[in-house]
Amino acid sequence: MILPPTLTPRHFLLLLALGAALISLVIISRPQKVAPLRPPIIPAVVVVEVRQGEVRPTLQLHGRLQPRRSATLAAEVAGRLVARQAEPGQRVVAGTLLLQQEEGDYRDALTRAEAQLEQEREAVARDRRLLALARQGRELQAQELARQERLGSESLSSVSRRDEVARQLLQLQAEEARLDYAVATAPSRLALRAAEQESARRNLARCRIVAPFEGTVNAVLVEEGDRLAPNQPLLSLIDLEEMDFYAELPGDVQSDLTLGQELAVEIDGVARMGELVSLQREPERTTHTLALRVRLAGEGLSPAALATTVVPLRPLADVLLVPVAALLREDGKAYLFVEQGGRLARREVQTGGRDGDAVIVGAGVAAGERVVARDVAALSEGQQVRVVSE
Repeated sequence: MILPPTLTPRHFLLLLALGAALISLVIISRPQKVAPLRPPIIPAVVVVEVRQGEVRPTLQLHGRLQPRRSATLAAEVAGRLVARQAEPGQRVVAGTLLLQQEEGDYRDALTRAEAQLEQEREAVARDRRLLALARQGRELQAQELARQERLGSESLSSVSRRDEVARQLLQLQAEEARLDYAVATAPSRLALRAAEQESARRNLARCRIVAPFEGTVNAVLVEEGDRLAPNQPLLSLIDLEEMDFYAELPGDVQSDLTLGQELAVEIDGVARMGELVSLQREPERTTHTLALRVRLAGEGLSPAALATTVVPLRPLADVLLVPVAALLREDGKAYLFVEQGGRLARREVQTGGRDGDAVIVGAGVAAGERVVARDVAALSEGQQVRVVSE
């Protein structure tokens, strides 16, 4: 291409740049399409009135299952374990030998105690015979002293004889007093020896650790050959025939429970009927709770399983009720959204027991006010809403 002599390459580049700038300006200055404004979305809510009336509230309690009876058997005497005849999971009846300690020292102690008791019995019988003889001897000596006194003191030998008889009488009286004391205290000495014998017999029996009731061995904590000390835990035994649902009722709740009352306990989604067998009346000082136990048939149940029950509370009059779904719970507090002229006011309330799908509320709302009935998690203070019917 041959450019005119008056149009240099530099002029050509400037013309291209000017053309590109004009094209860009046209594109930038082109009028933009304006999107139509949409009205704000106002959420639809269902409201209910806060109602006032008399209710019979209930309270759901969570707890665990426990064996009706359980025992941790401990060593009562020191000694070496010579036999272990129980294993975890083994079913035993009352009186079954579970563990055996060495008996030798305790059998010898019982033999000594029995021998000492027999010796004491013989000694008491001997003392009674000697006491009878001592009384006879003392009476004879007293008669001899009286005879000597009747003879008078005419000679020195008579005086000496009388003094000798009097001295012998005193000795006989002392011996009689000693024997009389021995015979009088014989029942006490025999009782002491008998107590020693019974103590030795009990210690010998304690070498045999037997099942106190029919149940299942839960754990064995020792092995043959172990040296056992008094109060050392050895074995745990549980009774699985019946189970107790254990829970704690808040101390400030006025329940309407009586012993023997039937309650439904839900375990793994299955309700079982049980009997209320224990109910604490004065709250614990540390937890301020009341312990209760509901007894259930143990078939098919496992210890420590989680369970729930619903406890009836005392009837309440003139209380305020709202649906449970109307509550918003945050940081341990409860709130209701009150609808006023199409806008919401969030109010903190105090909650009480439940009555079916309704919950008792305290200060914060009044009877007749309209509150959002459900789906309150996404609502906020001052939000505009549209009320719809169910």
